[in-house]
Amino acid sequence: MQALADIETEAANSTLQQYGSKPKKPGLYLELSHGRRDPREQMSGWGFDGPAIGPLKWYHTTYVSDIKIEFENAADAVEYFCVSQAFFELPVEAGLLVFGGMYYGDWTVYYISPEDCEWATDTFRETTRENNVIAHRKLLL
Repeated sequence: MQALADIETEAANSTLQQYGSKPKKPGLYLELSHGRRDPREQMSGWGFDGPAIGPLKWYHTTYVSDIKIEFENAADAVEYFCVSQAFFELPVEAGLLVFGGMYYGDWTVYYISPEDCEWATDTFRETTRENNVIAHRKLLL
């Protein structure tokens, strides 16, 4: 049975922008995938997708022991870390990146161009345009 704290952590992570969704701002993003709740968890599949963190100024890995990131705008960090600061260090434990109480086996850094961002809401059209774009791995909705 899943512990209440695990359910709450998973629910909190699911409110973040997920990989494959269209961000509101262009820039560099760190996406987390192949997620699990515990590093010892036996995986029967690929796990769950994590958030797409960004836009970032830069990303750096040190000996696969920690990952350092800096946001372009410190205010963007609030959504992910609940504080307005630009620089963060994410730990790696047992080969898994730790974020928000979850463990991720894969992470990717990629650039989102302005054309791939979420379109502004139509206010002048009778019928709205589709907000679909094919991206790195899957259809973005």
